[in-house]
Amino acid sequence: MIDEQNYLEPVVDEEALEIQEEYRKLMKKSMRMIIGFYSMLVVAVGLFILLQQNKFFIFNVNRSFQNVPSPLIAEIFSMFFFAIIIIGLISFLILTTTYIKQRKLVELQIDKDTLESFRRRFSVADVFSVVPIFLVIIMIINGYFFSFAQVDGESMEPTFQNNDAVLIKYVDTYNTDDIVIVDKGDIYIIKRLVAQAGDHLVVNATGVYVNDVYIESVMYMGSDGELHLLAYTPYDIIIPEGSYYVLGDNEYHSTDSRVNGLFTEDNMIGIVVFKFPMG
Repeated sequence: MIDEQNYLEPVVDEEALEIQEEYRKLMKKSMRMIIGFYSMLVVAVGLFILLQQNKFFIFNVNRSFQNVPSPLIAEIFSMFFFAIIIIGLISFLILTTTYIKQRKLVELQIDKDTLESFRRRFSVADVFSVVPIFLVIIMIINGYFFSFAQVDGESMEPTFQNNDAVLIKYVDTYNTDDIVIVDKGDIYIIKRLVAQAGDHLVVNATGVYVNDVYIESVMYMGSDGELHLLAYTPYDIIIPEGSYYVLGDNEYHSTDSRVNGLFTEDNMIGIVVFKFPMG
């Protein structure tokens, strides 16, 4: 027979149970978030290395304004994002270290203060958990679809002024009258595409003709204020497949195909699709 006066029900610490339950949930969330973060970071690092060959890639470590003029906004964005990546990586290194230490503890050793400290570190890391995903998206868009550039010089006036910021789109096909970015070997130039495969191109001392239509002269403005004949490349051909003839809109102040001759598909980088308004 049970002595009801001496029988005591086991004491249940509700707060301790709640702490242990929240601790288990937080550990699971932390593990998933850590795995996801580092997995996407590996993808981002792979893209970062792969896209170093693209000189217009905003995270290209070898890019300089001298070889690839870039608008200030693009430089600020790349530096800002580098800072965010470093902060995010530090926050996840802290979370990862904390997670490893917490796993070594048994649940009974987890008190309210320990849980609260873990929760704070989790919350900080959670803010930066989307950074690798966002970084991968930015890299893909910037590396394979669109890039920024800045006009350097007066060869495209009045269409583009010196220091105009433009948006480049990478394309596989080009059309006559496109504004194109061309790899000239030592520098990148912005010009207008005036003739391509199948067009009849004539270049002589009287000017440039495409399909018997006069396009531009072969003169340049000297420092003496007088027009002089360029050391032009003469042509009288049907342009072969994969070749292009480009000119600057400012005909007397442009080094273009009149001097450099035809450019090939390997020289073509992309087309300008937008000019950013200057403040």
